[in-house]
Amino acid sequence: MIASELKLINLLPVTLDSREAAIRLADIVREYSGDKQIELDFSGIEFMSRSFADQFHKELYLHDEDTFEIVIKNADASIIRMLDAVSKTQTKRKAVKKTHQVASYNDLKQMESFVTSW
Repeated sequence: MIASELKLINLLPVTLDSREAAIRLADIVREYSGDKQIELDFSGIEFMSRSFADQFHKELYLHDEDTFEIVIKNADASIIRMLDAVSKTQTKRKAVKKTHQVASYNDLKQMESFVTSW
């Protein structure tokens, strides 16, 4: 299997903290997706925000139909935890229809008496 290695420090700032940077990285990864395996080398990357991880996951795992493997190398434990947390919470879910009880009041006094009765 042919693999491409991308050193993120050469492509992005040392702190990965914006959705725009995640989109840029996803676009770069897609350029190499014909290789079927892409190694992302996190050497020198100090921080990854939840918004970056969330957007990166959405860009590559929820939108792309191409199948390629991403291998994470030299990532700090906090980055691994962030990617893991996002992958567990970002799944395609069906909408759940909920009904909510609605209270109606004619005046403020009526509402105040309801709130104080709790």
